[in-house]
Amino acid sequence: MNGSVRNARLNGAAEAHRIHRMMESRERLEATDGQVDVFGILAELEILVVFKPLDGLLGAFLKQEAPGVIISTKRPYSVQRFTGAHELGHAVLNHDPSLDSPGVLRRAAIGYLPAGRGNFRAHLQEIEADAFAGELLAPRWLLIYHAKRQGWQASQLSDPDVAYQMALRCGCSYEATLRSLARNSLISDVQVDAALETKPKALKARLRGDAEWINPWSDVWRLTDRDQGHRVPAAGGDLLRVGLLQKSAAGYRWTASEVDPGLLLLTEDVRITTATVGAPSEKLWYYRAGCEGLAVASYAERRSWETAAVAAARFEVNIRPVEKGLSRANRARLAAA
Repeated sequence: MNGSVRNARLNGAAEAHRIHRMMESRERLEATDGQVDVFGILAELEILVVFKPLDGLLGAFLKQEAPGVIISTKRPYSVQRFTGAHELGHAVLNHDPSLDSPGVLRRAAIGYLPAGRGNFRAHLQEIEADAFAGELLAPRWLLIYHAKRQGWQASQLSDPDVAYQMALRCGCSYEATLRSLARNSLISDVQVDAALETKPKALKARLRGDAEWINPWSDVWRLTDRDQGHRVPAAGGDLLRVGLLQKSAAGYRWTASEVDPGLLLLTEDVRITTATVGAPSEKLWYYRAGCEGLAVASYAERRSWETAAVAAARFEVNIRPVEKGLSRANRARLAAA
């Protein structure tokens, strides 16, 4: 039994690697906002995806004349992405049709198996699809890509705040990201357990500070100069905390030179980084992501008595719409055809 389970996990991971190679995922990383475009992959493989408000199910894989996938809209975006990857796994691994309940998340997180053998073949295909989904959404190269881009050292990856920001950039849940880091030997299982004691709700509260807040389910992005020039894949309602270091002692100040209406300014502030005389301060802006589409925020650093900026920063926020009915990726391909 243990050997069969191990083989199922290896098969699922190997198939995810094959799909990445076929879709040139690494080469297309910048174009997909630093995430694996799971719904785009489904569309490219001519698998129809429909989003519906399902009760009691995360999703389903249908296998009739042509394969199809249904995904529940009653779950967070990270869970919808995992469900899409799980159902894609069923399709490319030539599995039987499957109705997937929330138990999928527990099994994927901790390797849970129901007591007794039951339909062992069905258990194995679910384990295989779980392994496929985990490796598809957060392969080692993607985790390392974001760590390097953000300047996160190996010793920081188990820090809950860092893991949460990593999760946002990968488009995965906080727990799934931590377990992916451990699966790829970037942190230990002990560090995962320690990090999971801190809940995302507490991490969001630390980041938002005194900024106005409406929806506690929305995410909080911590953006720095490491993010400029890259598109941030946020959702409507997400909070964006933009922080830029400024040489206050020399009279330099960051000011917003252009902010699209898609980003609603909530508040701005200055934070002293250290008590050291002459140390830089951090200028902070808090925005709420509004309507869908690409929103741009640009900033200039200058001294009050000078007109020319000495530095500039520009952030692009790709605010994704809520998926309903046929997936946007499928609609785009049908329209093109």
